Amino acid sequence: MAAGSESPWLVEDDIGAVRWLTLSRPGQRNALSSHMIAALQQGLDAATADPAVRCIVLAGSGSVFSAGHDLHEMKAQPDETDIAAKQRMGDILKACSAMMLSINACPKAVIACVPGIATAAGCQLVAACDLAVASTEARFCLPGVNIGAFCTTPLVAVGRTVHRKHAMEMALTGDMFSADEAMRMGLVNRTVPADTLHSVTAQLAAGIAGKSAEGIRRGKQAFYQQIDMPLEQAYAFTCEPMIETMTTEEAHEGVAAFFGKRTPVWPESQD
Repeated sequence: MAAGSESPWLVEDDIGAVRWLTLSRPGQRNALSSHMIAALQQGLDAATADPAVRCIVLAGSGSVFSAGHDLHEMKAQPDETDIAAKQRMGDILKACSAMMLSINACPKAVIACVPGIATAAGCQLVAACDLAVASTEARFCLPGVNIGAFCTTPLVAVGRTVHRKHAMEMALTGDMFSADEAMRMGLVNRTVPADTLHSVTAQLAAGIAGKSAEGIRRGKQAFYQQIDMPLEQAYAFTCEPMIETMTTEEAHEGVAAFFGKRTPVWPESQD
């Protein structure tokens, strides 16, 4: 493991071609404060721009992945007017939305490694990732309704990841759901014992990092663009990206390796 950079909010480490971004405020339950959102955005941008990074893992330190927004920030301060408080909270939500969207737009696979509780915007962060591996001890919740609010923005990602009735059950009840229930809903891909979470996630990430970076870049972009299109439009739309992907240098190498019964040798970097 090559040490990367460390801040009060985020630890960055490289394991081979995989960049691990670990939320490192366990005492604050890895809350998505304005500082944490900014640190995540910076970490994601740096990993996206680094040609040596071929896969990204978002992890949480301690027993909590993320408890969501910092409630100390998401309320009016004693010296604020109502208008000023709404403006400040709106700025935090906009920054969080932009960070979530950057995961979707990232040309590299982004995996959530969930050791424990992921609630509200923390659950949203799991849903925003391309894949998620959770400890069997993990729990998921959209608890806004329990404090007189509603997890409206987390439902954007969660409601696009699980069936809408599951999403609404989470939001309307505010109940905590187990890792097994989250996997049944489609919120996570797999659940594993806590002591194997890091190794299983690392193995998954390394496998993806060994694939064609260009193919993943084009394919991920096309998938998220077509997913909400009508069926006929989606098929028509994806033909061109498929052709473009199959005629790249990496695809030529991959096909040659397949017929030659050897491991592909991918370029060291990508445009």
